[in-house]
Amino acid sequence: MTAFLRLFAALSLLFLLVAGAAAESPPGPKDGAVPAARAGVEAAARKAGAAGVRAEQWAGEREELLDQARQLLYDAEAARFAVARQQAYIARERADIGELKARTDAALATRRDLDPVMETLYAELARARDTGLPFDRDERRARLGALRRTLDDPDATAGEKLGRLLEALRIEAGYSLDMEAEDVVMERDGAPMAVTVLRAGRLALLRMPASGAWVERFEPASGEWVRLAGADGRELAKAVQISRKQRIAELVYLPVGHPVAQMPQQAPPADTEQGEAQ
Repeated sequence: MTAFLRLFAALSLLFLLVAGAAAESPPGPKDGAVPAARAGVEAAARKAGAAGVRAEQWAGEREELLDQARQLLYDAEAARFAVARQQAYIARERADIGELKARTDAALATRRDLDPVMETLYAELARARDTGLPFDRDERRARLGALRRTLDDPDATAGEKLGRLLEALRIEAGYSLDMEAEDVVMERDGAPMAVTVLRAGRLALLRMPASGAWVERFEPASGEWVRLAGADGRELAKAVQISRKQRIAELVYLPVGHPVAQMPQQAPPADTEQGEAQ
């Protein structure tokens, strides 16, 4: 663009010099050449001006094209960045979908295996109720009945069934950790008798009269109460008071064990009928 402007300026200066020379020179026989030269200079100046205008237009168009090219390069770079980020996002989503599918498959497999496990645990609870020590029978029977109805309910979710089962297991396990005493009337030798019954966890069920003259233990194998020779009713009375929080906890000796079969060439210990409970 600068070269064209310089050319235009030079032609304009030449035109002015020629015009001035023509004005100062005296008229002569060659006066006809001056107008021709002037016309040539004017034509050249017009061409130079037109070329300058075109150069200016071209320069503007060039700058506009350069701006468009820079914008296209920026847009292409931004598009490449967006594509890379979208691909990373898609990869993460695919990984999450794969992990979710694996978890879903594992959950379905667990769900299929859960029903037999719950049925096995329920059977163990029922067996413990029927073959173990006979305490809180009505409460335990009602609990297992409610659990059975939940397990058989087609509308109950697996989580609800498992929650009810775990709660029943927790309660049954809790019976092993405490002692409970109650005064009841039970039949003995064909006649009703008031006795105190002590449950020592799930180890033993003991009873004795108010006088403490004898102590009997329930034998689950035979389903009968067996009198224990030499059992100390005073220890049982202390255990009853401790269970009722009427006495400070202390070490007491209760006949919660079972006779040990005699080993060859070895006499059974003298206190095989005795165990400890606190």
